[in-house]
Amino acid sequence: MNRRDFLQHSAVYALLGMALPLRSFSNDPPVKVAVVGTGGRGTDLIRKLSTIERAEIVAVCDDYAPHLKRGGEAAGPQAQQYLRYDEMLRSEDIQAVIVAVPLYLHFEMCRQAIAHGCDVFCEKTMCHSVDEAQRLADLARENRTVFQVGLQRRANAIYRQAHAMVQTGMLGTILSIKSQWHRNNDWRRPVPVQRDHPDWQNLEHRLNWRLYWPYSQGLMTELGAHQLDVANWMLDAVPSRVVASGGNDYWRDGREVFDNVYCVYEYDRQDENGTTYTARVTYSSIQSNAYEGASELIMGTKGTLLLTEKTGLFYKEPNAEPVDWQGEEQDETSGAAATITSGKTLQLSNDPWAHRGKPYQMSANSNSTRDQLIAFLDCVQQRKTETICPVEDGLLNTATVLIGNQAIKERREIAFPAGLL
Repeated sequence: MNRRDFLQHSAVYALLGMALPLRSFSNDPPVKVAVVGTGGRGTDLIRKLSTIERAEIVAVCDDYAPHLKRGGEAAGPQAQQYLRYDEMLRSEDIQAVIVAVPLYLHFEMCRQAIAHGCDVFCEKTMCHSVDEAQRLADLARENRTVFQVGLQRRANAIYRQAHAMVQTGMLGTILSIKSQWHRNNDWRRPVPVQRDHPDWQNLEHRLNWRLYWPYSQGLMTELGAHQLDVANWMLDAVPSRVVASGGNDYWRDGREVFDNVYCVYEYDRQDENGTTYTARVTYSSIQSNAYEGASELIMGTKGTLLLTEKTGLFYKEPNAEPVDWQGEEQDETSGAAATITSGKTLQLSNDPWAHRGKPYQMSANSNSTRDQLIAFLDCVQQRKTETICPVEDGLLNTATVLIGNQAIKERREIAFPAGLL
């Protein structure tokens, strides 16, 4: 779109494509929610749920007593505590289940919840294998389950604004996306017994499940799922193929999963004239250097978006049309802020890198974990199966990250699996 087209369409698109559901819930009873998995992530979800009036936490479940105790304290005295998931489902009047267990248990926990007529919020990645993800997608559709996958950037105001900008053509043709999640830590959790204790291995696998292939799919599913979902979402496509490299090269402590991954995904696309071209998405995750942190760089022929969960920067290409946010030409050297949608502002940064020009800055104070739960509960109350990250997108995301692992293990190019959905 040209600038005038963008101005005519951006406000309407932003309201439809960016804003999360906003309506009165005064006449709606709260959703009766149970949480299975009360480790670090599960307890964080419980704390966020406790601040949402439309949620009533009726039960929490974990087969590891220390985690269950912590989750129960966070949920409050009204929440019953269960060591057995099947007992919880039989005993409680539950409308929705939050699944925050280790990855290898996702399919079975979600399957049982659907069988009991519950709606499901499943933490990312949706399943441990593509086959499980396909079966779960089929079950959710057959039962008309309200199903949402916990890829929380879908609820983040900055990323939703970025999506609106991409969809209205503001970035032009996107040929490249660069994303990474770099950290400098061992990803381990302490085991409360010594290595010579007879329960050490069991507790090691229970608490550090992310480090072992039978329970986890490593960096690609625990971190890469978020950022490759951004690529699929922004491009409105899935990759055609991937080449990748990685290994276990620094943290040689008995773990099985990779401590570094480097991937190049190729997306075969067509422009408005039907001409085929390839967009490439690079993804890397390392655990030995935190310099670059976590971000996505979306590069189009008219502009670039640098995205994080707290801040987004838009850089206009020098030969692109001037940005006119408010319908009047704006001096791009003035530094004046310009409100564009939903109370968010874009303002010129005071300290850009000179060769990039001055970017417009997006910021938001919302919490995307809490916002995604609100969006899910809204869909439960309205019986809307089209959540902000439906089961179909969870299936495609699962396949996207798992072919990256496959490419590393097999040291060859891997095609995206045919026939999904």
